[in-house]
Amino acid sequence: MCSIIGVVGENVKSDIINMLHTLKHRGPDGCGVYSRGKIYLNNDILDCEDSSFIIAHNLLSIVGCDELQPFMSENLVLVSNAEIYNYKELISKYDFDLSSNSDCEVILKLIEHNYHDNLKEAILKSIDLLDGDYAFCVSDGKDYVVVRDNVGVKPLYYGSNCDKFAFASEQKALQKIGINDIYNLNPRFMIYNGDVIQIRDCYKRCDFYNDYDVAKEKLKNAIVRSVRKRVQDLDEVALLFSGGVDSTLIALILKKLGIKTTLYSVGVETSQDLKYAKKIAHDIDIPLTIQIINQEIIEKSFYPTVNTIEDTNLMKIGVGMTIKLTSHLAHMDNHKVILSGQGADELFAGYNRYKKKYTNHDLLNEELTHDLNNIYDVNLERDDKATMSNSVELRVPFLDKDVIDVASHMPIDYLLDSCDDKIRKHILRDVAYELGLFKEAAYRPKKAAQYGTGIDKIIKKKIIKKQQYNKILK
Repeated sequence: MCSIIGVVGENVKSDIINMLHTLKHRGPDGCGVYSRGKIYLNNDILDCEDSSFIIAHNLLSIVGCDELQPFMSENLVLVSNAEIYNYKELISKYDFDLSSNSDCEVILKLIEHNYHDNLKEAILKSIDLLDGDYAFCVSDGKDYVVVRDNVGVKPLYYGSNCDKFAFASEQKALQKIGINDIYNLNPRFMIYNGDVIQIRDCYKRCDFYNDYDVAKEKLKNAIVRSVRKRVQDLDEVALLFSGGVDSTLIALILKKLGIKTTLYSVGVETSQDLKYAKKIAHDIDIPLTIQIINQEIIEKSFYPTVNTIEDTNLMKIGVGMTIKLTSHLAHMDNHKVILSGQGADELFAGYNRYKKKYTNHDLLNEELTHDLNNIYDVNLERDDKATMSNSVELRVPFLDKDVIDVASHMPIDYLLDSCDDKIRKHILRDVAYELGLFKEAAYRPKKAAQYGTGIDKIIKKKIIKKQQYNKILK
């Protein structure tokens, strides 16, 4: 919903202001700065005192009642880019008295509750109680900690040069102040006073369920709860829609929950995704907004996409462009939140390459485990930056901690049936079918986003063939 920024060094006020401006697209609704024990908001930040430690925040207001950050308590100050889905439960359990309407303030209250003059210990006690997607920095005036959620839905980068250490929600903010040796924070680690230390174990897959129907019911309930959490307090929502089983399942659940939903798709005129998206949207009776794209639009969008996703990998550019163009449609319709089916392929063996290891379940489990633990680096940071470039927040129901827990305990045979499996993700497709998706859609093979839209073909055969790639990247 926002961007967070922090700099440690001498006289860093100008750095903070430059970084806030660079990431304004992530939070156009206001900004705030903490320096020397005081908070400065919006235009007042120009009058803030310089310091050796300053943190800052850009706000994207989702439900119209979000408060400007930083937040302060008796001992702590916090900036966060977060959606905490169990904030109401935490308020009730600990009888927190909030000074704002923001779910993010619950993070501060929870850490303060566990704080006994040891910030690191308070953080470790608190983060396991949070159900949500987050990246935040908290300080007690002596120490500071920067941490992100255990999947890495919210991006967080850090780096240093000879005279400063800094972190931010996107790399370009660090580059703006002369830091070019940049790292993305592994979700299993946190930054503690500039040091990166491990705080969590990696996800591990293992067989647990021995009854298919029990596993299917557990999965169904977890996915429905996950979608419900991600649309609480919302009257309407957008959905990145390809016509595949992942996005269609989310669409069906949104409809059952009574949430006003608009589906969004892009593709070339003959794209497979658009064909099926139109048909399925009609069949499930949910409005669909589409954009027909062509070589001119793709060439025009190429460099902006590279700048947005901060990566020159052609596959990431193809997917990133799809998400950037689609979320722009949602932005034009004044949506602040868009859902996607990201994560389903890594959890349920959706990629074609997985079936090659079907005969060796141990090796396949290792690959699925690796892909889940690295999804933040491969997919999530790209997707977040693509939607936030349009000031639209991405939410990913399949990466809910309960969905991950259920999916990670599935035997391989619940996901694939052979080395020649044409559709894959069998248990997820069965869940979709039982929730009302007609059979043709539930069991239709799906191409990756960049292939289904036709974007990848134009990039490879037109842009690269015309030797424009290096020119465009410059």
